[in-house]
Amino acid sequence: MVQWVFMQLLIVESPTKARTFGKLMGSAKHDDKAFEIVSSMGHVRDLPAKKLGVDVEHDFEPIYEVLQGKQKLVSELISKAKKAKTVILATDPDREGEAIAYHLEVLIKEKVPKAVIKRIVFHEITQSALEHALTQSRDVNIHLFHAQQARRILDRLVGYKVSPYLWTRFSKRWLSAGRVQTVALRFVVEREKERNGFATQKYFTFNAEFNAGSVPSLICDLEKLKSEPFFTTKKHELFDGSYSIRVSNISDEKMAQDESSRLNKETYVISEVKEEVVARSPQPPFTTSTLQQFASTNFGYSAKRTMSIAQKLYENGHISYHRTDSLTLSDEFVSRARSQVTNTYGADYLHETNRVYKNKNSHAQEAHEAIRPTDVEQSVIAELAPEAAKLYNAIYARAIATQMKDAQVRRQKIVVESALRDQFTAEHEQVEFLGFLKLYGDHKDTRTLAIKQGEKAQLTQLTHTEKQTLPPPRYTEATLIKTLEKRGIGRPSTYAPIVSLIQERQYVKKEERSLAPTELGAKISDVLSESFAQVFDVTFTAHMEEDLDRIAQRSENWKQMIGVFYASLAKQLETASKLTEKIRVEETTDEKCPECSKPLVIKMSRFGKFYACTGFPDCKFTKQFLQKTGVMCPECGKGEPASPRGELVVRFSKKRRRFYACDQYPACKYTTLWLKKESKEQNEPASKEKEQAGVNDA
Repeated sequence: MVQWVFMQLLIVESPTKARTFGKLMGSAKHDDKAFEIVSSMGHVRDLPAKKLGVDVEHDFEPIYEVLQGKQKLVSELISKAKKAKTVILATDPDREGEAIAYHLEVLIKEKVPKAVIKRIVFHEITQSALEHALTQSRDVNIHLFHAQQARRILDRLVGYKVSPYLWTRFSKRWLSAGRVQTVALRFVVEREKERNGFATQKYFTFNAEFNAGSVPSLICDLEKLKSEPFFTTKKHELFDGSYSIRVSNISDEKMAQDESSRLNKETYVISEVKEEVVARSPQPPFTTSTLQQFASTNFGYSAKRTMSIAQKLYENGHISYHRTDSLTLSDEFVSRARSQVTNTYGADYLHETNRVYKNKNSHAQEAHEAIRPTDVEQSVIAELAPEAAKLYNAIYARAIATQMKDAQVRRQKIVVESALRDQFTAEHEQVEFLGFLKLYGDHKDTRTLAIKQGEKAQLTQLTHTEKQTLPPPRYTEATLIKTLEKRGIGRPSTYAPIVSLIQERQYVKKEERSLAPTELGAKISDVLSESFAQVFDVTFTAHMEEDLDRIAQRSENWKQMIGVFYASLAKQLETASKLTEKIRVEETTDEKCPECSKPLVIKMSRFGKFYACTGFPDCKFTKQFLQKTGVMCPECGKGEPASPRGELVVRFSKKRRRFYACDQYPACKYTTLWLKKESKEQNEPASKEKEQAGVNDA
């Protein structure tokens, strides 16, 4: 009879998750509930790092190998599996998690054929969720794994087949092409072209101050000139959607002065006072995409940073699974949230029914809940680091607010009109019932004014201001993720890697919060979109995502899908291989070489930009190009006032990962992955107040 050392071996993918599970399981030792909890430290098996690893001649069969450095860990897991009655795979509830579980099962079964292996899934790491999952164990879902495997093979085929084409054209063997990343890059590049081709237009606006009886200072904007609309809207079609600008009908200073002179002579009356009470609804709970957008806009977090923080919150049992496109909240959570609202704010603030949100994302799979806290008491805040607390608070507020009543807002529109029917307007809001806004605590609004129709208004000040139309804004990480989601490019688990990768590869640079293509990125986008028009087409890439979804849903064969894709790729590769013209990527400078006096240019290497002499190969002079950030080093000069204080500059690791370091190295060895910098918001689509409050106008 076999003597089991322990009854159940539970494998998760991270040490943090293992520790949290350990706390939940306690020290149970009775017969059927004795657990050993271990971590696989992420993936244990993958395609080989230095070769294609896909047999294109035999149904695209992948060739897997244990990841370098994981052999000892795998041996330990197998050894533990031999001593366990049951092996439970408790990896994340998505395709990547299913793939980790699949590979663990294969490796264990190879050495322990009779091992009993079960898969459990859960969407929050809590005692109740774990206990429920253990009663609902199943086999590894081969269809979810096939969807992950198909994505991996598609990406590998593009990377290994198309990247050498870039090496040939650019003479740089460190360049790489990504199936989805190239499409994301194209959005950024095409937007920059649209900005560069935008013709700015000058126009003038008018702002007036009136004394209207009981209101001595009524601030208004001109909206009509002699009964005609003062503004016209012009629409520009873009690579992604359209862009509308509002321009007044006065475009030169003389016209503005003439109208100003006339308007100053007019007499005015309050021609309309319109009031209405509107409901303002709380925004839906967060999905992966909206969480990344919110954190970028309000906290300045990159998508990668947001997901790193959310991962820790999830693994520590504070929030539900954070890779999701669903707006649904479980009945159990809604019940607890509604009780919390009643207990904290009173029954008057509780929404009449369980509020449900309709998902407008046609590509949403909604396999999980929306992101929400696991504890409605908000008791974990004290133990969180500041940046984690900010993200947790946002998640908590969004989720709890869904079960609160709408705010009731009185809107007031005042129209001041001249005898010639020039119209100035002012708008005010006053919250009459806070509703869900009470949860946020710091909502600010204006007050409606005690003013009546028919009252006379005396113009006390009139100013006109010259303005210029602005080109369509650059993407931020927030708006790029929003576009990727809208166009069906990528899925919740891939948004952050996509946006991070195009920056790490130096195809895109971040200026404040805006994304701008580098010269290299712009040329790569143009070359790939021309030479591989279908492979990197936006609609085609979105269809590929839908194909992967169908594979996960058992309605499409992964080998057939890849076969169709590869046939198209091979055909385009054959055509592209005939284009051999070299493409140079370098920037001219005013600097001279200190050794031969010839001009210096800025070139690109896998580690970033550098200065090189145009006299190469006769002159081999080079020097570093330091991309400064404008942020002073926090370590330099501590305790030594006389020592110089350095500035943080962009550096790249051997794996081309971006980090920031002091420019006084080696005297100062300070480095950081995150740049702590307060930056101005540029061209954000929504007002910050609304983003913070999390509201929808009904």
